[in-house]
Amino acid sequence: MPEPGSEFARIAALLASLPPGEGVVVGPGDDAAVLEMRAGRDLVATTDAFVEGGHFRRDLLTPAEAGSRLAAANLSDIAAMAAEPRWALLSLVVPRTWSQAECLMLERACARALAADGAAIVGGNLAAAEGPFSATLMLMGDVERGAAWTRAGAQPGDILAVSGFPGSAAAFVALALWGNPPSRARVPSAIVERVVAPASRVKLARALAATGGVHAAIDLSDGLAADLGHVCKASSVGALVVEALLPVDDALHEAARALSASAGQERGPLPAEAGGLLTRLRLGASDDYELLLSVDPTKWADCERIAHELGVPLTFVGEFMAGNDRVLRTTSGADVPLEVPGWDHFANGG
Repeated sequence: MPEPGSEFARIAALLASLPPGEGVVVGPGDDAAVLEMRAGRDLVATTDAFVEGGHFRRDLLTPAEAGSRLAAANLSDIAAMAAEPRWALLSLVVPRTWSQAECLMLERACARALAADGAAIVGGNLAAAEGPFSATLMLMGDVERGAAWTRAGAQPGDILAVSGFPGSAAAFVALALWGNPPSRARVPSAIVERVVAPASRVKLARALAATGGVHAAIDLSDGLAADLGHVCKASSVGALVVEALLPVDDALHEAARALSASAGQERGPLPAEAGGLLTRLRLGASDDYELLLSVDPTKWADCERIAHELGVPLTFVGEFMAGNDRVLRTTSGADVPLEVPGWDHFANGG
């Protein structure tokens, strides 16, 4: 029997809580997992690391919420390829400031979020360190051979669409960090819910893929404008984004008003300054785990119907164009270059 609190006792506790996965020949507890691929499928793999202080803060997210977001970050990448998630490897680097119970909370929340889309944790690693806590998840899935979405493939005339409400994560961070001490009590509850328990878009992606109408896709984890730039570059196209069409709800309006007021501007009906903040939130750096899609116009009605049936907001926000210009059509009707920076781990210090 391993001693309580030892590395092997901690590993045993982590393994004991893991549900089994489909296609797992040898699962957690051996030197490596053995997995059975399905015939006629391509393997899809992605990985994300969450480092305390850079990707999350324990004064704003619980360990369980951090685990849910770690799963969501990887599921979003799998969704952006129109794949089905299947197996994951979870590695934790744990300082003394983290208890075994907190590690278990993170791992179990991550496993639950993965299981909701049919994936299971099949192995990983546990290490101790003096630096910050970090959790790295590698997620593998599969997709029908040759059918994976990529960033390349957008065509001039395609509809530019986004799921959900991009900018919500940026609003959460901006409002939570405004004031001392940091607190998410200042953040509208709808935005808090989107951040602490991000909705998976795997089912949406799989349903849209069946229409054959999506030509290119990317997940929105760096920001709408920045991630759109990746699609345009990969597809050798330009894009027009219409400011008036960008998705917004009461919670984002409320966040923009609060941020405007915090800068000393007057409250009341949404002023021009708050409107500018709102657009910046929706276009700029924000890890929302939503999808940006290039859609065949002849299939747009089918895609809208599917999204509605699944209860997922899917919004037409512009179109792809010939050339390489990225343009924002403002609410005043002016066309200006779309130059809003997204998240950069080195430039932004994360």
